[in-house]
Amino acid sequence: MNLMLIIDDNVEFRTMVSDYFTDLGFTVEIANDGREGLVKAKAIRPDIILCDVMMPDIGGIEVLRGLQTDDETRGIPVLVITGSFFDKNMSELFRQESNCREFMSKTVELSFLEKKVADQLHKK
Repeated sequence: MNLMLIIDDNVEFRTMVSDYFTDLGFTVEIANDGREGLVKAKAIRPDIILCDVMMPDIGGIEVLRGLQTDDETRGIPVLVITGSFFDKNMSELFRQESNCREFMSKTVELSFLEKKVADQLHKK
């Protein structure tokens, strides 16, 4: 069974994604912000992380960099999903981080997100 961590301050989005992946057989953990996400990632070492960009306290880029500083979380693939304006420069900034495997909009179809998650899990 795969373990997913969703780091997102948007309750509706994370609930929708959590329910979807739970129905697919995933164990899903939730973090309400970046700081909680970093703590949970170290504690549970998920197989994959879905992370928002804009969050209070610690944003997505800081989460990516924080994960990379720890040997136990460095290799976890992160799919960055943003609800904010999808900016090409922002995408390029995130993609420079070695653990950022995808950068996409929250308007993405869940079936597409499922495919991207499956692709990453098969690479492990």
